[in-house]
Amino acid sequence: DQPSRGYVLEVFDNHFRLPDLGPIGANGLANPRDFETPTAWYEDRECEFTVVQKYQGSLFQSKLNHSCYDVVAWHGNYAPYKYDLRKFVVVNSVSIDHM
Repeated sequence: DQPSRGYVLEVFDNHFRLPDLGPIGANGLANPRDFETPTAWYEDRECEFTVVQKYQGSLFQSKLNHSCYDVVAWHGNYAPYKYDLRKFVVVNSVSIDHM
């Protein structure tokens, strides 16, 4: 067994929505090649599975007869990613020589 990590996002006000792209696009001034996306992992097996979700402070559950990890899909920039912040330079920065 290896250690596992996860990510939890809670939205209380409305629903999760990606912000508008704005005039400089989805990646700002960053190079898309600097964003690392993982190789997708999925699980294709039938088993009893309970999905628990929290919505506006209450917990809800639903039962599945298959693994909830049997779907692998992301599109465009709507994907998990990793970015090395050492490559980040703020606009009008004097922390790095641009010449």
